[in-house]
Amino acid sequence: MLPRLVSTVFAGWGAALLLRPAEVNRAVCAGRREPPTWVTQVLGARLVVQHVAVLVRPTRGVELTGVTVDALHALSMVAVAVGSPAYRRSAVVSGGTSAAAAVLAAAAAQAGR
Repeated sequence: MLPRLVSTVFAGWGAALLLRPAEVNRAVCAGRREPPTWVTQVLGARLVVQHVAVLVRPTRGVELTGVTVDALHALSMVAVAVGSPAYRRSAVVSGGTSAAAAVLAAAAAQAGR
């Protein structure tokens, strides 16, 4: 039950990124340089696919694959935040969101067993 709740929340966030990228970029970046909307949409699509997969097939393997993908994305955003100061805010928010998703999904997967 808990993995489905976590995935529902993050699939919703992904849908917002996919369907309303300009609005999300403006809100997240708060006057700082915004990433291209297509980048935001690709991230949103990845989140939707990943978390819908957990909703459709909530097996331990699918859940842990999602945790791994979120953790790798969070790590990649550290490199972007360090290497591209212009996009630091969006990288920190994106990486922080993915780190939170990884932690919550891992805890939910463990609690669900």
